[in-house]
Amino acid sequence: MEKDNKENLKLPPLIVGVLSGKGGVGKSTVVAELARALKERGFKVGVLDGDLYGPSMRHLLPEDTPPKLEGEKLYPAQSEGISVMSAAFFPEKKGPVGVRAPIANQIIAQFIEEAEWGDCEVLLVDFPPGTGDIQITLMQKLFFNGIVLVTTPQELSLLDATKAAEMTLDMGAPLYGVVENMSYFLDGKGGKHFPFGQGGGKVLSEEFSIPLLGEIPIGLQESNQGFFQTLAEHVLGMAKGEKRCKIIGEDPYHFSIEWWDGKKSVYRYGVLQEKCICIECKEKVKIVAEEVKGLEIIPVGNYGIQCRFSSGCSKGIYPFSMLRAMDR
Repeated sequence: MEKDNKENLKLPPLIVGVLSGKGGVGKSTVVAELARALKERGFKVGVLDGDLYGPSMRHLLPEDTPPKLEGEKLYPAQSEGISVMSAAFFPEKKGPVGVRAPIANQIIAQFIEEAEWGDCEVLLVDFPPGTGDIQITLMQKLFFNGIVLVTTPQELSLLDATKAAEMTLDMGAPLYGVVENMSYFLDGKGGKHFPFGQGGGKVLSEEFSIPLLGEIPIGLQESNQGFFQTLAEHVLGMAKGEKRCKIIGEDPYHFSIEWWDGKKSVYRYGVLQEKCICIECKEKVKIVAEEVKGLEIIPVGNYGIQCRFSSGCSKGIYPFSMLRAMDR
C-alpha cells in the first residue's frame, strides 16, 4: 500500500515502532540509543514517546531546546539534534492513574495530528507497555514500516512480548526482529553470567520467524554502541527492501489488492458493505443495493481500509486480515 495515513498527515517517511508488551525491559533505552545511532548516520530523527503514564524519554533524551506551541501546531523538543515529543514536557497531559483510555487516546491523537516534525526522515515510536487502547490507537493512526520487539530472557517478559507480536501482526504491521535486553553480564575476567536465564529472544525469533537482532548485556559496555549501529543498519535495510500491498480501483463496482506476496484479490464494493461491522450495522438488518459504487478508499494505518460508498453505511473499517481471509 502506498505510504499514507488516514488523515493525510505530514509525517516522516520512515516510521518504526519499538514494542515490548511489558514494562521494565529497557525498551525506551533501545529507542533512545537507536535514535542516536541513526543520527550519527546522518539521518534527521524524531522520537514520539507514547507512554502517557510513565514517560521516560525526557530523561533519556533531555531537551536542549524545549517544545513550543504555535497556534494548533506542536513543535517537538530538541535533544542532541533529535526531535522529541513526550507527555513529560507537558505536565497537564501526563496521565495520572485516573485518566481513562478515551482521554489518553485523545492526547496521543493530538501528539500525532498536531506535531510538526519538519524535515525528519525517521520517526521512532516508543510504545507504552501492554497491548491496550493506546497501542491500538498508535497502530491505527500511523503507518508503521515495521516494529522492533524488545524482551528479556525471563519467561514473563517473553509471554508479554508474544502478545505484543501477535497484536502487531493482527494490526498488519511487519515485524523487523527481536532484541533481547539484559541478556547477561560480564565479570572481571570476561566470563558471561545469565541471571535471568537464556534463550528468550531466540524462542520469540523462532516462533514468529523473525531475526534475533542481538543480545544486549546488562550495563553500558562500550560494545553496545556498535550493536545499535548494527541495529540501525538492519532497520534501514528492512525499510528499503519492504513490500507493501497495493490497492487498485478496477471499476466503479470493484477494487483489488495486490498483496505483498504477489497474490491479487478482487472485491465487489456491495459485498464488502454487507460485511460492515460498525455498531449501527451490527444492530440492524443491512440492506445493500447491488449497484453500490465505491467513491473513495481510505487507508487506516497498517490496519485496513475504510470505504466511502455511493449509498448506505460508510462507517465500517475493514481489516486487512479480514480482506485476506475473504479470498482464501
